[in-house]
Amino acid sequence: MAERVRLSLPSGQRTSHRLAWGDLQLGSAGNLGSLEWSVVVLDELTIDLEVSVQLSGQAAAGGAGGAAGGEGGADAPGLVLLQEVARGRTFRGTFDPTEDPRLGGGDGGSAENDGVAGSRVEAVIFDFNNAFSWWTDKEVELVCLRVRPGGPPASMVPPLRLLQPLAALPRSICSARGAFECGVAPGLATLPPRGAWEASLSDREEVLRFASSLDEWLAAAEARRPAEGSAAAVAGGALLQEVLERVVALRGLCKEASAKVAEVPARTVVGQNGSNLLPLTAELLAAQDDRTSGAVIDCLSGDPIFDDLARRELSDIVARDTEDGEKLAEGVAQAVEKGVLPADLVPPIYEQIDVMGKTADQVAEEIIAALPKQGGCVLILVGLSGTGKGTTVEKMKQKLPNAATWSNGNCFRALTLLAATYCAQQSKGFDAACLTPENLAAWADMLEFVSFDGIFDIRIRGLGLDVRVSEVANTLLKEPRVSKNIPAVAKETQGEVVKFAGEAVRKMGEAGTVVLLEGREQTLNFIPSPYRFCLTMSDTTVIGARRAAQRIAAAAAPRAAAGEDAAAAVRAALAEVAGSGR
Repeated sequence: MAERVRLSLPSGQRTSHRLAWGDLQLGSAGNLGSLEWSVVVLDELTIDLEVSVQLSGQAAAGGAGGAAGGEGGADAPGLVLLQEVARGRTFRGTFDPTEDPRLGGGDGGSAENDGVAGSRVEAVIFDFNNAFSWWTDKEVELVCLRVRPGGPPASMVPPLRLLQPLAALPRSICSARGAFECGVAPGLATLPPRGAWEASLSDREEVLRFASSLDEWLAAAEARRPAEGSAAAVAGGALLQEVLERVVALRGLCKEASAKVAEVPARTVVGQNGSNLLPLTAELLAAQDDRTSGAVIDCLSGDPIFDDLARRELSDIVARDTEDGEKLAEGVAQAVEKGVLPADLVPPIYEQIDVMGKTADQVAEEIIAALPKQGGCVLILVGLSGTGKGTTVEKMKQKLPNAATWSNGNCFRALTLLAATYCAQQSKGFDAACLTPENLAAWADMLEFVSFDGIFDIRIRGLGLDVRVSEVANTLLKEPRVSKNIPAVAKETQGEVVKFAGEAVRKMGEAGTVVLLEGREQTLNFIPSPYRFCLTMSDTTVIGARRAAQRIAAAAAPRAAAGEDAAAAVRAALAEVAGSGR
């Protein structure tokens, strides 16, 4: 049984999804056997994800509850950590309580313990965190494949008998004596359903498959020819002889065609969106990358339901980008009014890169070719959501050994820590009224970006504090007085953080690092750099198709992993996603 959930994560916020392990009305008979999950962040963005198991009260009191360790929410009693906090665009995982030694399963548990393990689990908790991003909301697709335990169903009704293939249908043929005799149609070598393989084969392979199948069919039919001298052969006469001669000639053509086509070099399969495609398989769906999106788009090309979903997704992307741009523009205007950012900035020029028909690897190589061959620099990458900024940055990080990305999250956390410390020294709780231009300017001066033994870090020095961000990232900067007040501080400090980031990335670039920044023009225009690129799409409808394909692939991956044909899984996922109305 598959379950798909779509979650919205506002900037700077976090949310959790609780997946109940069983049906309370069925008792232990309603427990799951195992679980597979897949998480995809749309628009090629990233989030933090932690996955844990909530145990029942009785189990939590025992040894299993004591196994809960690690960081984050899994520190609570009765929780067992399945996946530590990790940042990424896609996540996959499995959980089987009968195989987890912390729950009495696995090699160390007996068969009796294995049966108890499933009953200890109450729910699986997915903790989604967007606290590090203060300008971008995120959309997340969670797909869970719930697998019941093996054996007879819980009601103890024996399973149905397996279906067996039926015998071939009889055919009636007229004998020379006028009586009807029953024969069996020859075993035809038929092609698989079109669509399951058509998009992943070259023209050459399709012709070869057809010629081979036709030749096998003709061979089977020829083998059933009436015996020479038989009454049927005599009755057929010259007409039968002509049919047999044409069968022989046609089989010769099939063999000749196969030989000639086999000599033609194979070509790369090109999809409707202009990109090279790989065969649509369960492995490709599990990859959840730009290749996956291209294959899904081509598989569903011309489908009116998919086209309508793509149009809706494009409309949502444009509306969200417009809203985010307006929010950022307000923050920039506020920073200019305070004198934090210059009012006379001349909008910089961006080199336009049309990503239509290109893979993320090709786009990354095109940008890298324009960067300095040696040393560091600051790269600015902008573009409409869905054009592949996040994927391109990840590809560049893989190709450039000295590349690093920059995140403003720790800057916002450091300023929030100073604001909370200031309020505490005033003998009161956090109050947004303290966020005056004078205080913000003073606190921004307490942040330094310096190199310690060749490693850059943010130093917080002021209000009695003298710490490095790397030292307190999991302690002071994650205290409730910081976490819950970051949105209020981030709203007032966009200018201060952009100014700090510009100076920080300049130092990193001069030290030999290729610093990668991707985001919105409204703020990145204030980061000095001659290396600016804007990803565009000459056919903007493909942007909506990409996002629709991401959602469909996320829903189809568990189906394909469970053995369903990949193309069939994609079409089933299309119906599910399109029917959700989101």
